[in-house]
Amino acid sequence: MTMPPVWAWDGKAINRNGLYSDVPMAAYHSGRLCERPSLSSSGLRKIVLKSESHFFDSWPLNPDHYCPTPNEGMILGRAAHHLLLGQPNFRKEFVIRPTECLDAKGVLGPWQGNKYGAKKWMEDQAAAGLTVLTPEQSEAIIGMAKRLGREPLVMKGALNGLCEITMAWLDPDTGVWCLSRPDVIPTASGDFVDVKTLGRGTVSHSTLMHVIAEHGYHMQAALCREGWRIISGGQEMTSFSLYFVESTRPYCARMVQVMDRALDLGERQNRMGRQRFVRALNTGSWPGPGGLQEMVGQIDLADKVKQVMEQDLARNGVI
Repeated sequence: MTMPPVWAWDGKAINRNGLYSDVPMAAYHSGRLCERPSLSSSGLRKIVLKSESHFFDSWPLNPDHYCPTPNEGMILGRAAHHLLLGQPNFRKEFVIRPTECLDAKGVLGPWQGNKYGAKKWMEDQAAAGLTVLTPEQSEAIIGMAKRLGREPLVMKGALNGLCEITMAWLDPDTGVWCLSRPDVIPTASGDFVDVKTLGRGTVSHSTLMHVIAEHGYHMQAALCREGWRIISGGQEMTSFSLYFVESTRPYCARMVQVMDRALDLGERQNRMGRQRFVRALNTGSWPGPGGLQEMVGQIDLADKVKQVMEQDLARNGVI
């Protein structure tokens, strides 16, 4: 495998295909990183799995866009990625909340959010641009890191490579700039790996099949494959694997390789997402899940639901 050059981002709009370092996440998700509006995997998945309206509602280029407050799961996942992948800026972005604080009289005691010292400390962290982690979140992240570090595949180098690298390329079919940011870009093979924290359930095979489909992780993997093919001058990704780690004890981990047919499906879905994005951008219409309706649609009950209802009727003697 021949590694393409990595360029340090200069803060200007990207106008050539390539790998870029030093791109802040805020810039990556701004929609303005490239010379024209760009789409990352999260945007494509929102269009395809939800609707154009759901995408537009949170799109930074929408003047009236909604910016949700990160929930605990999102914060835990982002912090875990920093620590699990050995990224150097953890302390520049996160701080662990103390277990004690001062009250209005200057007496030190257990942490309580309504105490003077707690409010002042939280205000100081916000002013410094730091994301606060609770002691429980810190314990979970450390537990995940320890567990992942003991995994044989990790010890053999599954997560070795370049971190925090942005892939940017112009889609030749639609003229849309696409972005991908895999956790690790391998430098010695074509085997890509992305780490995912699992907030619910276990790393069982059935659970992971559901999680991958629900979140469209096969689409994310397919977009990375597509970008690598274009940026590397036609080289094909050998494989794409997802390394799942449970965020609760016992922090079990499991790596699964996304099959080629799932990647092919994801690539087709990404293509559809770009086409729908361009159509919405050109028309100024961002429809919801039902599309642009000109007539009332019909809907039936799911077969399993109807079966249960029929059984209930039969038990009660209703023909």
